[in-house]
Amino acid sequence: MLSEIPRLVDELVAHMKSGSAPAYRTALGRLADTAQAGGPESLTATVEALAPLLPGLGGDFAMTAVLAGACVEWGASPTALVDVLPQRASEAMMLNEVVPELWAKAARGRPLPEPVSASSPHLVRTLTRAARWRRGVDKGTMTRIAMSWFDMEDWLKALITVMADEGFRAAVSGDVKADLRERAAAVAHRSQSAAWVGALAAVLDDEPLIVIDPRTHRGYALTMSGIGDNGQLHILLADRLVGDPQQGLVAGDRPARSWVEAATSGNPYLGPDDPAIRCFRLFDGEGTYISPEGVPADIKILDGTRVLVLHPPNGNYGMGAGRVFEHMTPALRLDRILEPAQTRHWLSLLAPAVENDLMAG
Repeated sequence: MLSEIPRLVDELVAHMKSGSAPAYRTALGRLADTAQAGGPESLTATVEALAPLLPGLGGDFAMTAVLAGACVEWGASPTALVDVLPQRASEAMMLNEVVPELWAKAARGRPLPEPVSASSPHLVRTLTRAARWRRGVDKGTMTRIAMSWFDMEDWLKALITVMADEGFRAAVSGDVKADLRERAAAVAHRSQSAAWVGALAAVLDDEPLIVIDPRTHRGYALTMSGIGDNGQLHILLADRLVGDPQQGLVAGDRPARSWVEAATSGNPYLGPDDPAIRCFRLFDGEGTYISPEGVPADIKILDGTRVLVLHPPNGNYGMGAGRVFEHMTPALRLDRILEPAQTRHWLSLLAPAVENDLMAG
């Protein structure tokens, strides 16, 4: 199987150069089947062969990136994509952002086509004609902009898959992650995939976390990785911290096993009959409410560390999913219970909670 990969990739490239979409799709399917049948070695070889092609691809041929992402999901190493896929996905979002403005100027009131490839010739023709009046934008660049209206989702789909891997996230530079968050925010109103990419680019790994319970004057030092949103963090915090007060833990009802499984490695969807009920409301060290719909990166840093403050739940706040990213493995480790003097130090730094959330007393 491994020896077949170079030939099948060459065949794929030949069909892309010829512009034959049907032949390309057939070749893509053959490559996918062969790579998957060959196991991790063939899958990794496929990713390594496809990665150099990605920067120059667009339109229907962006499905090549989807195959690369699928290979990672099937067991390939994503390493070859680190310096290629995030940048190409960021570019696709940047180009996609300007399409409506350019179309409005070029199309004289006609509606913008739906973002499906069948509409691409019309949009490409209209925008490439507009290159004449866009100083500094040639026909090739305008074609790439036009194609982003249809291919952005393919780039994002592939990136979502590989960003679930902790090693991949660690290898992507902070500057690239910042660009992904900025570009994703600009188009998230029309793309759920972009919103997910922005959240993945904000995921914290090996991040220290201090949690303070002001009712008992106890504190906890934890380390978190791969947590997709604060709803998931709520469940994992309850699992780590709720227990016997005589052992220094937080009094309360422990989360149901099904909730914890949904937040870690089980089916992430709990449904309306078994929602996860949060055990406390969370505020950061500056007194800001931390919504379950937000992400851990929202937690502000205080004295060099992200700090959470526990408050009573004040009612049943239900969450229908344990985690947002099914294939991202989370970790939340309770490193130690703080010494009383350490807890007093953190308590002295805390601002009063601004309790303006829906469950405020």
